Amino acid sequence: MAQRKKRVTVRKTKATVRRARKSSKSVRGKAAKRTVSKVRPKKIVAKAKRSKAKKVARKRARPVKPPVTPVIETTIVDVVEESVPGVITVTEFEETNIREPGPGEEPLEED
Repeated sequence: MAQRKKRVTVRKTKATVRRARKSSKSVRGKAAKRTVSKVRPKKIVAKAKRSKAKKVARKRARPVKPPVTPVIETTIVDVVEESVPGVITVTEFEETNIREPGPGEEPLEED
């Protein structure tokens, strides 16, 4: 890293009274350059041709991609346990995965 310069220590003398600066007079503007008309031969003026329109290069049309709809997979697992005779425990697990479809895979449509 660059090292900072140390500041000069402040002198303990009487503060000098600052005088207001004199305002300078505004400077006179420069004279504008005058355009000089150029003499053209009469033959060139008589044969003045119309300029041709420039051809604009066409931009390549990019194929429009359809919007990608994510694939939603929901997995529900029910676990039924009978740890003690007469006592039944039912546990339900639900898992939802959202991912983009791979190549050649179509998203599932739910009605």
